[in-house]
Amino acid sequence: MSLVTVAVDFGTSSTCAAVAVGGEEPRLVVLDGGAPVMPSAVFADQAGALFVGHEAERQAAIDPSRYEPHPKRRVDEGQLLLGDTVLAVGDVIRAVLGRAVDEAKRLVGGAPVDLLVLTHPADWGVVRTRILRQAGNGLAAELRLVPEPVAAAVFYAFSTPVRQGTALAVLDVGDGTVDASVVRRNGDTFDVLATRGDPAFGGADVDHALLEYIGTLVSAGDPGLWRSLLEGRELADRRRRRVLHQDVRGAKETLSRHAYTDVPMPLPFSDAHVTRADLERLIRPRLVGAVTILAEAIAAAGLCPGDLSAVFLVGGSSRIPLLGQLVQHHVGLMPSSLDQPETVVVRGAIRAVTTAFGRNQGRRPAVPAPGAASTGVATQRSQEPVVGSAAAVRSTSRSARRSLPWIVVGTVVLVAIAVVTVVRITGTTPSGRSIAQYDYRFTIPPGWSQSGGDPGSREVRIAPDGSGSNTDPAAGGLIAVQERALTYDSTAERSVAVGQIRDAVRSGGPAFSGFADSYRFAGRDVIYYRQSRGDALVDWYVVLEGRAQVSVGCQYTGAERDTVLDGCARVVSTLDVQA
Repeated sequence: MSLVTVAVDFGTSSTCAAVAVGGEEPRLVVLDGGAPVMPSAVFADQAGALFVGHEAERQAAIDPSRYEPHPKRRVDEGQLLLGDTVLAVGDVIRAVLGRAVDEAKRLVGGAPVDLLVLTHPADWGVVRTRILRQAGNGLAAELRLVPEPVAAAVFYAFSTPVRQGTALAVLDVGDGTVDASVVRRNGDTFDVLATRGDPAFGGADVDHALLEYIGTLVSAGDPGLWRSLLEGRELADRRRRRVLHQDVRGAKETLSRHAYTDVPMPLPFSDAHVTRADLERLIRPRLVGAVTILAEAIAAAGLCPGDLSAVFLVGGSSRIPLLGQLVQHHVGLMPSSLDQPETVVVRGAIRAVTTAFGRNQGRRPAVPAPGAASTGVATQRSQEPVVGSAAAVRSTSRSARRSLPWIVVGTVVLVAIAVVTVVRITGTTPSGRSIAQYDYRFTIPPGWSQSGGDPGSREVRIAPDGSGSNTDPAAGGLIAVQERALTYDSTAERSVAVGQIRDAVRSGGPAFSGFADSYRFAGRDVIYYRQSRGDALVDWYVVLEGRAQVSVGCQYTGAERDTVLDGCARVVSTLDVQA
């Protein structure tokens, strides 16, 4: 039977899904009311049943205390109190994901889902992505996570050619948030270079601004009655308010296509006449803020607008014409958008793991990104991220590479140390055996041997058997494991360690890039960044454990990439820190 892949874009205010069978093009899933998008809202009744989407919105008119319109915004809270029922946030999210998966299965005749792809903001940390992953566990045979801007970029690349090494910006203006990211095509994936966002603005805020303006037009005769309608203390008012919100949202969408519209009002209020100019005047400051966030992301990536091939607008509120005008005015580029911008991310997510952007990387983890997921279809065990990474590199000559040192990330600053002369150690640990020289141990991959180290940085260095790296650490593939002692417990104060490493990487100059404070690699949570050493790259994976910070640096050129990354995954997965 053909492989069934389902992608779900769990958004702040709305959720959409797509399904692909075998090599077919992704198809959008009708979720609620004949549309491919449903509200992410949930409602818990007194018996403990969870209603999702428009069903939840209708139930909210009966008892608003049992209603949560934006569960994604509550992801950090652990538990939700809906009425008198306490629910785990993960269970609430699972109800939304489960509804989307069930509708997708219905579309393919009830076939089981082989691969579930979940999207998430690029800046989500390990805790949030873990909650999302746990919420999706069991809904399919295998689960993958893909950053939203990577999914959007993959979708864009299937309609517009994107050359290797080309950067583009993704501005996602959804119902609940604004997110701006800069990505660069690197082989068969995209690297996330920088991301910025505003979690407090989106299409729902545009709706609210329009509703308030309409209130000033129609409520002069009875402002108290208007307040009662908005407060919804009575059941009849809550029902009328729900219809009113739907009409206001429809008016916003109409104003994206027409210069004016009339909004029907419940009695005794008169219908309201609003124009696009009215709406633009109301929301211009917030849209300027969204464009400012885009400019900040471009600057954070170390680029200027002229370095970008495109600015890609996604999210339902990207339809607002003023947004494109502001991007062109402030950034200097005419933005691009495609049909149904609210479904771009979910359609791109499927393509990211079922097409050339994903298939070519299924054997081993590539240069990773926070929370991204491995490509290639295997089993539930395979969850290493490979779709989307966060690094930009420059190439120089081999002679230049020889003069560049490995690095050690200290507790405050980035410390460059000279590479010591490597002397082959007599009785090198055989491949497949463990090394436990300092406060950590790991298993040497088959075909590798210990090639030296540095006691000053508590470093053990290994290289492929027969490679020049055994005698010259600048000559080729190499893995170095280094330990730093900390003055505090990094498990309890992880944010302190993350902040110090981030600052160190940022101060290290253009040779360092792609910092990711939460990233899943080789089955464990690590900190990631990349170092450019001439025509070689070094991917660093940092493990925090108690009072120790252990960094695994994996150096490779293009020809050595597969061998080194396979070995690196073995080292990281078997790394045991005793601190």
